[in-house]
Amino acid sequence: MKAGTILPLACCFAASVAMLGACSHHKDNHAVASSESAAAAKAVPVQKADLPPAVRAALERESAGGKVMEIEKEMKNGKTVYSADVMLKGQTWDISFDESGKVIEKKMEKANAYEKDKNVK
Repeated sequence: MKAGTILPLACCFAASVAMLGACSHHKDNHAVASSESAAAAKAVPVQKADLPPAVRAALERESAGGKVMEIEKEMKNGKTVYSADVMLKGQTWDISFDESGKVIEKKMEKANAYEKDKNVK
């Protein structure tokens, strides 16, 4: 090979290696970001006493005459959301609140999950 062709080939090779390294680094960052967002979205159990006062008051109002079965806290779209499963008049309701105690979702569960769990052993 001529001396004049070695330098451009070496530069091309070096650029290719640098691009591959940048791509694999981006892939690693994406994996870390994905695992962090998955961890942030994971619901964690919460005790009623640990709820913010506005959420606790809203839960007590929404569950009046019923039984709170479970309370969870999670991050959704960068906001803290509290969800409670409430047994009320024989039906299980999933009620979600924002940090101010506003009900953001209230839906009846299709089947009584707590009854199913008792029967499966």
